[in-house]
Amino acid sequence: MFQNWMKKKVEDTLDQPEQNETMTLVEIPDMDYYFIVGDVPNEEDGLTKSLKARIEPLAEKHKRTAMLTLNFDVNVKERIRRLEETFHPQIDILNVFEHYILPESGSKRYYSEFIAGEVPQSINEAVIPADTSTIQVTRYELPSSPICMIDQYNEEQQLVKREEYNWQGALRRVQSFVPHTGALYLEELIKDDGSIFMEIIYAGDAKKNPVRHINWYKKTGIQTFTKKTDIKQQWLSSIQLQNDRLKLMVTEDRDQDRHLFKIDQPESTYYAAFVHEAHYEENPHHINSQYGELFKQIRKQQVDAVFFGDTKHKEDVEKVLGEQTYFYHVPSDEMSAWKTVLHQMLENRIRKDELRKIVDRTKWVLHDLSSEHHVLHLQLKMTDEMSQADHVEIDFAGYDRVNGAEIISQTIDENDQVSFPIGHFQTKKNIETNQTKFVDFYIRFKTEELQEVLQRLEVEGELLTNKPSSIDGWSYQTKQGNYSWKVK
Repeated sequence: MFQNWMKKKVEDTLDQPEQNETMTLVEIPDMDYYFIVGDVPNEEDGLTKSLKARIEPLAEKHKRTAMLTLNFDVNVKERIRRLEETFHPQIDILNVFEHYILPESGSKRYYSEFIAGEVPQSINEAVIPADTSTIQVTRYELPSSPICMIDQYNEEQQLVKREEYNWQGALRRVQSFVPHTGALYLEELIKDDGSIFMEIIYAGDAKKNPVRHINWYKKTGIQTFTKKTDIKQQWLSSIQLQNDRLKLMVTEDRDQDRHLFKIDQPESTYYAAFVHEAHYEENPHHINSQYGELFKQIRKQQVDAVFFGDTKHKEDVEKVLGEQTYFYHVPSDEMSAWKTVLHQMLENRIRKDELRKIVDRTKWVLHDLSSEHHVLHLQLKMTDEMSQADHVEIDFAGYDRVNGAEIISQTIDENDQVSFPIGHFQTKKNIETNQTKFVDFYIRFKTEELQEVLQRLEVEGELLTNKPSSIDGWSYQTKQGNYSWKVK
């Protein structure tokens, strides 16, 4: 089934000149650089120091460089101003609400139901009622500091409303609560002129309390979102599409991964993550929940680079996901290393894209499944022919759905069949180590340079259902029509 013409095509596509040994002499790639965080970091944070070491050399080389902050903060304007004083003047520090939402905002109405009654321009100049049994005032630091928030309670001492103020005493957010449960049901964001520009409506559930919908009162009308991440993703998408220049977008903390990695990625944009800390508490295979999205996207091959500030963090991730060509150790104080890995990232994308073009011409499906003497036989079928070139190894692999760890891998024989003992001890050991509940299967294409492309294995026709098969007790077909295991 394998033909020589395809072998020549694969070899021509994947052959690359050797990397220049004097990479330190190479200039920083001509790209726009964006570093994504949640809150505006404090001037003395470790994150700030790491960012500064990597960002400032880019700005000094006149590269478009920006820090993108995605969280709402009543003091975001002042925090940005303070941080800008410590950074290179050509580095932009932007916030999704301050620099994207507010400039396009109109208003719903002016807020007038102040807890403290009629309020002057600053809450710090207001006279708080003497009877404070239903009012609680919280200040930023000392008793004489500016007011941070005012809480209002009902006669049963249940929280019903909270007003949040910035350091200058201007109202920025109002939250309303369900009295008997304390669940948040309405959040209103306030402009400088005291008008409401956005409202977030929650389910009012004391446990999960998801967002029901968000109304953004724009100058041109109302735009509705169903999730907070939609707002952030819309901003990131608009930045990606504002011009045709190459762009690198790096998430600097794990809460931001879900915002970036789930939006459509233009060919001109590279997605990356910087890992600053360990992904686990005790066992590397038991990942912290905030790392779930990153590990999932790595396994789905949606990430162009993962940068590690510490060698141990890189080694720990490799214990779970194996070595990857796009894992890079980047000490913050070594600019030469930063230059080198950026060029390697660009080269890796080219190689992977070429391999992906070849892989996309073929499609593998699970044609039949049977067992004999406790050996599971999977009969595969390929819809097109492909050369088994020296540069490309093709095999069958199953990965843990949560942490992406490899649970099982097997060769595909010349008859397109995969066979292995049901409940093999190594497979069981891997399942136990990773506390695996679901295994998803792929056809894996890998080059000698460790470039790797995965193709999800589909189930042909009605071979399986969405319930585990009686053949092995694990095999089933997902809603998307793919082959997986549900581990007992």
